[in-house]
Amino acid sequence: MKTIEFLVNLFYLYLFFGVVFAAMFLWRGAAKIDEAARGISWKTRALLFPGSVALWPVLWRKWLNAVRKMNTATTNETL
Repeated sequence: MKTIEFLVNLFYLYLFFGVVFAAMFLWRGAAKIDEAARGISWKTRALLFPGSVALWPVLWRKWLNAVRKMNTATTNETL
């Protein structure tokens, strides 16, 4: 019984982080990964929200890589 409670709590924790991440990602990060995501409507963001919640570790990694590429490009341009 304790194992099931642990797994359910782990699922809730994953879901919590997914909801927080999805809100931030759809507000700021989607445009950094894909240029076509700039200026999307709130209806489109609402459709993308469940997928962002479920796949937040993958999208987080992509977002971090996109930010790193932008920082590297900016650093190279200033040199």
